[in-house]
Amino acid sequence: MNKGAAAPLFICNQEGVRPMLKPINQMSWLEVDALDRSRLAYVLPVGSTEQHGRHLPVGTDDLILQTSLDGLEKHLKTENTFLRLPTLHYGNSFEHLDFPGTVTLRTATMLAFVEDLMMCMQRHQVKYLVIVNSHGGNAPVFHAMAQEWGQRFGIRVFNIDYFGSNFFQDAQPLLQTAINQDIHGGEIETAYLQYALPQTVKADFIRPENDVFVELKNYYYGWLTRDLAPGSGLLGGASRSTLETGEKLFRYVQDKLAGYFHAFDKELNDARK
Repeated sequence: MNKGAAAPLFICNQEGVRPMLKPINQMSWLEVDALDRSRLAYVLPVGSTEQHGRHLPVGTDDLILQTSLDGLEKHLKTENTFLRLPTLHYGNSFEHLDFPGTVTLRTATMLAFVEDLMMCMQRHQVKYLVIVNSHGGNAPVFHAMAQEWGQRFGIRVFNIDYFGSNFFQDAQPLLQTAINQDIHGGEIETAYLQYALPQTVKADFIRPENDVFVELKNYYYGWLTRDLAPGSGLLGGASRSTLETGEKLFRYVQDKLAGYFHAFDKELNDARK
C-alpha cells in the first residue's frame, strides 16, 4: 500500500457471495452440524497478555487481533464458511516475563490446547484450521507443528502471523521506523491503537527519549526484554506514531487479512475439484 492509499479493498465481493466469517459461539450445534464440511474451516485467533512498554496495555496484541477481525467480519465475502472460535488470550511470552502483568503459557501448554481442539475437529470432520496469531513469539511454535498436525489429525493448518513474519513488510512506506527495529510496542502497535482504541494509550510516556532501537541478532533467539529495555519494555519508535499512520495501518491490516482469507477460500475450492 502506498503512503497515500485510502480505503481498504476487501477484494472478493462478487455478486451473490455472502460474508462468511462468523463467530461460532453465536451458533447452535445444529447450525454448525448443517454446514458442508468440504466448505468449512475453523479460525483460531491467538494473542498474548504481556507487557508492551509503559504506554500500551498488556493486552495490546489481543486488542489489535480483536479489532482487526471484528472489522473483517463486517466486510469479508467468501464462497466457503470460516467459523471464528473464541480467542486464546495467552501465548508464549517468556521474553517479557520479568514485567508484571505478563502471563505466559509454556510451549507444551499451547500445543496441548491446539491438539485438544484438533481432536474435536477430527471428531466432527472439520479438516481446515486457520490460526490468526498477533504475537511474534507464538509463530515459530505453530510453524514447527503444522506438518506433524497434518499427519496426525488429517487437518490442514493455514497461518497468519502479524509479527514474527513479513506481514508488515509492505507497510514500510507508511512508517518512519525501519521494520526490523520496530520490535515491540513501537510505531506500528502504538499508532494502530491510537486510531483503533485511543483510550488505551498512555500518551504521557510517549517521548523520543523513551524510544529504544536495537537490532536482534539472527543467530540468537534467547534474548530477554529486560536486557534490551530495562525498566521500559519498549523496543521501537513509539514517539514516531501518529493518528494518521494508525488509520492507514488499520486499513493495511484489513486488506492483508482479506487477501489471506481469499487465498484460503481458493484452497478449499481447489481441494473439491
